Amino acid sequence: MEMLSMLTVLTEFGATGSIAGMRPLASFPEVTAVLGPPEKSGRISDDQPWPQWFQYGDMSVEVCRCRIINRVSVRTWYESVRIPTGRPGEFHTFEAAPTCPQLSAAFSAAGVPWQRVKQTHSLPQFTIETDIAGLPGVTVAFTFTTGETPDAPPLHSAHAVEFAHECPEDSAPVPG
Repeated sequence: MEMLSMLTVLTEFGATGSIAGMRPLASFPEVTAVLGPPEKSGRISDDQPWPQWFQYGDMSVEVCRCRIINRVSVRTWYESVRIPTGRPGEFHTFEAAPTCPQLSAAFSAAGVPWQRVKQTHSLPQFTIETDIAGLPGVTVAFTFTTGETPDAPPLHSAHAVEFAHECPEDSAPVPG
């Protein structure tokens, strides 16, 4: 059996947009039924009640007023990263995130198509993206920092984002 690693988790994230059941277009109440309540939460904008963010370890989700997940984010810039296991209150702890050459090789080996995104800024970073088979309108972006190690830039963060969901204008927010 393959030992679970950060590289394995991120390759699966690039292929499916999901980690521990957290993925764009998923029902947040279904996620909390599996993972339990989040460790932290808050409003994205002080003057609007929704969308809100909810955090599990070093992962967070952005949730629409209808309780559909719009974005899943993984902060990988720490020396170790806590990722939910899929059971309430349990986390895998991984050491430093992989580099771009490691992750792109893992994508290629797993048959996950990826592409580098055209950069529209001058920050010392770049992004590669994967598209999720079976989830049109969902993209996973992996951002790498190039400042200290331009030949093997480390992963800074990863985000699965949906562009397909439209919350009905006349729907009332779901309680909770």
